[in-house]
Amino acid sequence: MASRKDYYDILGIRRGATEEEIEKAYQRLARTYQSVPQPRNRTADFRFREIAEAYEILSNKARRERYDRLGIDFPFQEDLWDEMLEEGEEENSLEGFEDLWEPGFERGRLGAEQTSARGKDIHVTLEIDLENAARGAVKKVWVLEEIPCVTCGASGVNAEGPRECCGQCGGAGQIQVGLPPSAVAKECDRCQGTGKVYVQRCQTCAGKGWVGRRRSVTVEIPPGVNDHCRLYLLHLGHAGKAAGPNGDLVAEIRVQPHSLFERKGNDLYAGLPLAIWEAALGTEVEVPTLEGIVRVKIPAGVQSGDEVRIPRRGIPFLQGEGRGDLILRLKIQVPREVDEKSKKILEELERRSSSVSRWKQDWTGRSGNRR
Repeated sequence: MASRKDYYDILGIRRGATEEEIEKAYQRLARTYQSVPQPRNRTADFRFREIAEAYEILSNKARRERYDRLGIDFPFQEDLWDEMLEEGEEENSLEGFEDLWEPGFERGRLGAEQTSARGKDIHVTLEIDLENAARGAVKKVWVLEEIPCVTCGASGVNAEGPRECCGQCGGAGQIQVGLPPSAVAKECDRCQGTGKVYVQRCQTCAGKGWVGRRRSVTVEIPPGVNDHCRLYLLHLGHAGKAAGPNGDLVAEIRVQPHSLFERKGNDLYAGLPLAIWEAALGTEVEVPTLEGIVRVKIPAGVQSGDEVRIPRRGIPFLQGEGRGDLILRLKIQVPREVDEKSKKILEELERRSSSVSRWKQDWTGRSGNRR
């Protein structure tokens, strides 16, 4: 028995929510779980399927009324499959396998009624730079979508062509289901009880029932997206079958590496070289950020490997307000060559400075040689 669920609570809406409120809640939650990098996080993936399941029920008037009426007795998850079969949605499970039934062109589209089914998703990849990932961007992409063939009405057949005797029912229009004595007659699903089937494919769509069409889609990329983030544009995928809903357009974002910054979560990291005297005396330097140049004070006495954090100069959070930080990793640069005057200055500094502590504890060699 599947666990009982409150679909209204999953979508974060009241029980009397309108269809528009349900649609808005689903789109908002879909965007919330769109930024799941590959390989997908299992918890987020389960949560997204749960949201989709809730939307599947509440967006369908008949199922929603039944859910409201039955409450915890509603057929959840795996029980829902039986209900979908009763509604005639089993055809979707056979999508892509029509040609495996028999050679030639005799099943499914030869004049038989088609069950409504959701269209397939369209997948695209968008490459952006780090600046666009931080600020957001608008990209136009061209897709090849599948739309119903207007010549044959998406049936895939030449309705004006010849017909022949149905090979499944032998022209009777009915088939026997079950074994005697309980066998019953059922209308033939291939010829729809006519006893005849079309034998010619539609020349426009080559029997597929759909044709390809290029179309431009505008994708709004929100600030804060990360690499492998997925954006779901609802109902912008391939057309559904038999007036079924369209699929979605799924845009996977690829953020290109940056020459200066390294991204970790919402923080940015960059190396900052310092001269010896800058590290010893402290200084103020100009630092590039994604928004422009800022001046940063470096305290005296910093060491290589120290970090200086610049608040709110990183990547915006995808969901909610705020943003990460820019973290500077300090690296002290030692001059490879020094002139005589510089050498004397360094020697004077050596005489005035205390000795360097190289180890945290006395160490005279390998383990076992300590005294």
